[in-house]
Amino acid sequence: MRFHRPDLRFPFDKKSLERIFSQGSTFLAPQRVAKQLVLRTEQGMVAVSLGMSGSFLPSQYPKVALHEHVTLLFQDGSALAFIDPRRFGFWRPVVSYEEISKAADPLNPRSLQEVFSHPAFRRSLRSIKDALMDQTLIGGLGNIYALEALFRAGVSPRRKCLRVKPQEYLRLAEVIPPLLAHAIDAGGSTISTYRRLHGEQGGFQELHLVYDRTLEPCLKQGCSGIIQRCVQSGRSSWWCPRCQK
Repeated sequence: MRFHRPDLRFPFDKKSLERIFSQGSTFLAPQRVAKQLVLRTEQGMVAVSLGMSGSFLPSQYPKVALHEHVTLLFQDGSALAFIDPRRFGFWRPVVSYEEISKAADPLNPRSLQEVFSHPAFRRSLRSIKDALMDQTLIGGLGNIYALEALFRAGVSPRRKCLRVKPQEYLRLAEVIPPLLAHAIDAGGSTISTYRRLHGEQGGFQELHLVYDRTLEPCLKQGCSGIIQRCVQSGRSSWWCPRCQK
């Protein structure tokens, strides 16, 4: 394991990371917990956040690519680079999965329904978009997919949680898991720097119905609405004022 800077979002715990990825260690099955990737060896596990722009790409080590901050070296001579132009990711040694996140899994409709049925959630004065993106409640739903899910459910991102109807919460729990599954199958959304393992762009940005479509016609059949944009909690939101009252 090689580090090419002292930190990303947080300083590297180099001693622990070098122990977990020490020479002779074998990778065990990786897992996703909320928005983080868990890498495991017999020596322990690490929660890796990709942040806004992180990705894993084949490395040409000892030649270090631009924005290559961590390199994992393998016995067969190959290497894997962690690339992060914005340096908002992190590598954090952890002891248990519960230490990473106790939030609901957005790929599980029943888990989502439990969150949406909680009285505190339904009485909240927060916007439904901000609530969907709260990583302590739902682990892994970001800005793009929260907006795309709200469009598919016919709910305005600006509506407060207590104004969302029970049947609309049911609809959100129904549309979020297949939306994310479809996005995963398409390789995610390439907005700026994101790339897949071999450098390809994701494909789901071609399927966005509202995200980044300011003043474009609504794509819902029979709708004459025009996509609008506003800023919520420092993040852009897009919606159709006709489809999403």
